Amino acid sequence: MADIKIGILCCHYTNTSDEEDFKGLPADVIMKRFPCSGHIEVADILKTFEEGAEAVLVAGCEKDSCHNISGSVRAEKRVLGARKILEEIGLSGERVRMAFVPRLDSGTFMTEVKSLFEIALNLKSKSKGDGQK
Repeated sequence: MADIKIGILCCHYTNTSDEEDFKGLPADVIMKRFPCSGHIEVADILKTFEEGAEAVLVAGCEKDSCHNISGSVRAEKRVLGARKILEEIGLSGERVRMAFVPRLDSGTFMTEVKSLFEIALNLKSKSKGDGQK
């Protein structure tokens, strides 16, 4: 496994992936499932960084098809709040991102996960190269 760890916080409607799907990914994955992405708090995102994640993906339903009506919108606001906190402490806000994924679409979900891995890899190589975080 690579020395990259990524965090995924997702609504159970957006993720049908299991441990097998992550085996081809050269990263360790911290996976946390929630009944709705609207239940994900800024503290949950920050805790995932404390657990060693280089980057965190919050995945929720598409805005117009959230099972809980506005859960994805609430999650998006919390992602923005987490970004702001990261930037205030000198880390890149790019480390946390929101993805709106069609329900039970594991292909789109895994595309977002792979994109997050690339972001984490870039940020880690930048921090080694020039001292940035």
